[in-house]
Amino acid sequence: MKALVKLSHKKDDLKLLEVPEPVPASDQVKIKVKRTGICGTDLYGYQAVKPPVILGHETSGVVVAKGKKVAGIRIGDSVTTETTTFICGSCKFCQSKDYNLCSKRKGLGSSSDGAFAEYFCIRAESIHKLPPNVDFASGAICEPLACAVHAVVEQARVLSGEVVLIFGPGPFGLLIGQVSKVLGARVIICGKEGDEKRLKLAEILGAEVVINLKKGGIKERIDELTSGYGVDVVFECSGTSSALYSGLKLIRKKGRYIQAGILRQSVRVNLEEVLFTKEIILLGSHTQKPSSWKKALNLLFQKKINLKALVTDELPLTHWKEGFLKAKKKDSIKVLLYPD
Repeated sequence: MKALVKLSHKKDDLKLLEVPEPVPASDQVKIKVKRTGICGTDLYGYQAVKPPVILGHETSGVVVAKGKKVAGIRIGDSVTTETTTFICGSCKFCQSKDYNLCSKRKGLGSSSDGAFAEYFCIRAESIHKLPPNVDFASGAICEPLACAVHAVVEQARVLSGEVVLIFGPGPFGLLIGQVSKVLGARVIICGKEGDEKRLKLAEILGAEVVINLKKGGIKERIDELTSGYGVDVVFECSGTSSALYSGLKLIRKKGRYIQAGILRQSVRVNLEEVLFTKEIILLGSHTQKPSSWKKALNLLFQKKINLKALVTDELPLTHWKEGFLKAKKKDSIKVLLYPD
């Protein structure tokens, strides 16, 4: 079968290769891929990627085979999947099902072969059946939705009426905005030059305010909206130090700051001001866990989240180079690949 393989840690060391078709172990299912989304970690890499490995972890497909120990999943089921392929099962985080924090965890498309392929295998415990109202394109975005649910519901614990500020109107930021809106929050999304299309979509998806940072005036606008107190919650989704510094200035005393995007650089923060003077709560949010998935799929079943609106491009796997280029450009939002 054809698969997109990350051969080394070198930049752009990717090739579409012919590789053996996987065979499920006794506790695994085999999925025929229908759609797989291109994530920023596929584009730019991160420390968990262990080449050589088939990339791709945002995916949906159909069950075509299963191991002898697998129950409750049928051949022909339309599914999506968590990204956890292996856990130790014995650490305190595994015991509480915080699999995202297990130090021995392996992930789909990073340390285990992923879904930029015709087929992949994964443990049955990670599989979720798609709600009947969710197509394969939307199903491929369930994983970033689960990440957004983890950040908004489980980490930040956003409340109705709170003012939420999001830096970065990419797919993740737009999903965090939608989940926050479902909880009753007032959503502000910021972007920079070139983000106009994404900011417009943010408005369509329910953001109360969108701000182009190039035009300035963000502090004045937020002071107006919050009577000078600052926002209740900040989600930094862009992975930039400038957004981090802005967020810490614009958040109110006792507010919550969540680093949702991957910061690929060191930063200097005045902890006396942030923690002592303002009593700001600093939080991280690392991918997703089983409880995040249950909440995310329930939102989809209730038709409270619009995933299809994020999909701008669907291309065959053999056109992966075009897909990766589109994913890097801001006129695209979520780009999906499918086997030819």
